[in-house]
Amino acid sequence: MIKKLCTFIFMAILASPVIGNDMSPLSVVNKRMDSYNKHDLESIMSTYSDEVEIYTYPSKLLTQGKNDLESIFKFLFKGKVVHVTVHHQITKDSYVINHETVKYSDRTIDYVSVYKVVNGLIEEVRFVRD
Repeated sequence: MIKKLCTFIFMAILASPVIGNDMSPLSVVNKRMDSYNKHDLESIMSTYSDEVEIYTYPSKLLTQGKNDLESIFKFLFKGKVVHVTVHHQITKDSYVINHETVKYSDRTIDYVSVYKVVNGLIEEVRFVRD
């Protein structure tokens, strides 16, 4: 009887559709950071929702949609000279707040970045910078 029940439960799990993503917001953002430093376009794009919105804090829209964002990363990764360092991270529910330094070939910029992660994908980013 127990063997049949275990078999039934196992089969039900296999037949169940996968819904959502079990990655925590922090895991998603850290995957994004790792992908950025590896210049891995496919991996970084897998962390964003199709409707992602990127802002300069508080509300200046920089780009919207995964396709536009992909073109930006293609350009940045072309020379393989960008690198991000995360100094501090704070998490609260769906949000991850990073203090980051991004090094480009000709400059270094400090950011506070606020990532909103829903269902395992980054839906919104707000960059606080001078």
